[in-house]
Amino acid sequence: MSTVANRENEAARGGAWALFLVILAGFLIAGAAFGSVALFRRYGGKFARLAHTDTRLAQELYNDSVTRQLADIAIQQQDAVLDAELAAENATRYANFLELFAAINNETAARTAEELIIFEYLANETAARILIDIFFAAEIANLTAGVVAAEQYELYSQSVFAAIIANITSLQLLLANEIAARIAGDALLTEQGALADAAIAYLTTTLAWDIQQRSAQDVLINEWIAALDALGFGIQSINGRVSVGNNVDIVSTNVLTTITAPTPGTLLFKNNAILTMQGISPAAGGNIVFNGGAGIAVNPLGAHGLHITSSFVPIGPNSVYITGFTAASFNFDGQIDNPANWISVGCIFNIYNGGNCGWSAPDSSTYIVQVSVTITFCPGGVGFPTSAHVNMAFGRSYYNYAVTHNLISTENTGGILDAGDGAYIGSAELTTYYCMDVGMSATTIVQGSGIAGTGGIPNGYGVFVFLQATIQTVSATPLTVIYRVTKVP
Repeated sequence: MSTVANRENEAARGGAWALFLVILAGFLIAGAAFGSVALFRRYGGKFARLAHTDTRLAQELYNDSVTRQLADIAIQQQDAVLDAELAAENATRYANFLELFAAINNETAARTAEELIIFEYLANETAARILIDIFFAAEIANLTAGVVAAEQYELYSQSVFAAIIANITSLQLLLANEIAARIAGDALLTEQGALADAAIAYLTTTLAWDIQQRSAQDVLINEWIAALDALGFGIQSINGRVSVGNNVDIVSTNVLTTITAPTPGTLLFKNNAILTMQGISPAAGGNIVFNGGAGIAVNPLGAHGLHITSSFVPIGPNSVYITGFTAASFNFDGQIDNPANWISVGCIFNIYNGGNCGWSAPDSSTYIVQVSVTITFCPGGVGFPTSAHVNMAFGRSYYNYAVTHNLISTENTGGILDAGDGAYIGSAELTTYYCMDVGMSATTIVQGSGIAGTGGIPNGYGVFVFLQATIQTVSATPLTVIYRVTKVP
């Protein structure tokens, strides 16, 4: 209401000012009229223009005053309408406030009741937790004592472990020295074997050449004997020969035999048919002597032959080739740490040295054993490989012992298998329509208790093949295993 009164006061003041200006204009006009007599002659025209201007300004002031009064009236009417609307809005808002206030009071009462229940639950939970904490405190005290004892035992174990590590280090050093010595020995044996093979091959070649040469010489000697026989035997007989004057004439019937009398009562017969052999001149007395070199012996062979022998005994055939094949499937469970996943290829070979489970040493000599394995992987419509590796290992022992100790020896698991080779087939590369061939090969040395003629299960000490794969739901077939074994002299 004060706003409307202010607006009415402002309108009244505006009207008073307008009236004042009109009165002032009237006075000015009157003054101008009275003063115009005196100033008419000098400023008559100028006063006329000013009077006209004053009249026009007075009319404009009056018009503005009327316009402002009409605007003030309109504003007052609008204020009245707004005052009525504000009153209605105030009543509505007050009613809404009362409704919200009641709802807040009801919500506060409900929440207060619920909080009392929650406070009660919290009190009970707090009491229960305090009891549990007391129990845990006692347990923690017991466990702390146990931990202290465990730490003390750990210190003791560390000291024992340090001593064991020191012993292991010493053993590793000794083992490294032993391995180096054995490697050097194996290299020396291999070198000596190679030299022995070369020497044997040289002696064999030399002996063959010598036999060929001597055979040719025998043919030549036989030809010479035949020629001598054709010429006659020279002196055939003395007894029964008729002489004249008790004289015995000994006459050679060929030019190759000469008879001389070096001293009275002595006759010297020389057969000049063989003068030399391969440039070797006869020794004193006209004899040709055959002397064998190192390892070669020359002995008589009948009345007219020679027997030439060598003290070196050549090693017989020392290479073995064994092949095994199977079309049976190998199913791998894919667990690399599963002992059962190292699978023997089985007894799929031809009988050798009394057994068909692979190669076994016929004696206790040293053998170089090369093993080649070819295996085919096919999905067979049962799935795809979830992993990608296939591994091969050797069991250098008796077959049954290798089967019952089918773990890698370097993993401290009680196994005896030696890792040989591995192959990577690629993850999920086998489709329903394609197979993949995988080849592996490795070489090992065997020098052990081979038993001739008893290479079968379980006595044969040899090299037996095991396979292991990180592949699931895939079968491997077929399988081919080849042994190439060479004996080291």
